[in-house]
Amino acid sequence: MPEDREPAAVAAPLTAPEFDVLMAAVGPFEARPRIAVAVSGGSDSMALALLLRNWAEPRGGEIIALTVDHGLRPESAAEARKVGGWLAARSIRHRVLRWSGPRPESGVQAAARSARYRLLGAWCHRHGVLHLAVAHQLEDQAETLLLRLARGSGLEGLAAMAAVSETEAVRLIRPLLSVDRARLRATLTAWGQPWIEDPTNRDETYLRTRLRQLLPSLAPAGLSPARLAATARQL
Repeated sequence: MPEDREPAAVAAPLTAPEFDVLMAAVGPFEARPRIAVAVSGGSDSMALALLLRNWAEPRGGEIIALTVDHGLRPESAAEARKVGGWLAARSIRHRVLRWSGPRPESGVQAAARSARYRLLGAWCHRHGVLHLAVAHQLEDQAETLLLRLARGSGLEGLAAMAAVSETEAVRLIRPLLSVDRARLRATLTAWGQPWIEDPTNRDETYLRTRLRQLLPSLAPAGLSPARLAATARQL
């Protein structure tokens, strides 16, 4: 006879009161907060954009969604337009920032990440926006810890990503570091909001992708994404 098993838990959408707590932890904000949010169109950033809009509107604030088109894939421009359409339907302002100039022959992912933050920060600085929200979540934090462990980082590196980082151009906030992707996707599903699956997230050329694929096999040994993220937070 097959062994009886408990049904798998279904992720619950993130509630407004829960998100209020997350935002309070990365505050303070001005009386009428203006927040830019980096939106690639993936589930994490789409969920953050919608959660932020619902948080900002009752406070008399607004959010502006920024999509960086690196031009590394033929379909990236069309995806940026699709994201803009989704956000317009939710009454969220949207701007596309394009990475121009020569591309490096190696280290393209690192160069693209650097260009992304440079473009986002410069836009915020030009438009007087003090806060830039990015959608790194619990699994991202766990992957970052493993990535830095593999590279022999010290304690500061193993602390992974900070919830708040002050940069020269903008105040960078990551309110979702304690929230897993399943809950963010459940949130979007509850709102009837689709998202884009980025094929580069499955590209095993990148070490982060290979570490992401390892996470399910580490969980039975006690190294779940939640435990790894908690370790980074303690560090």
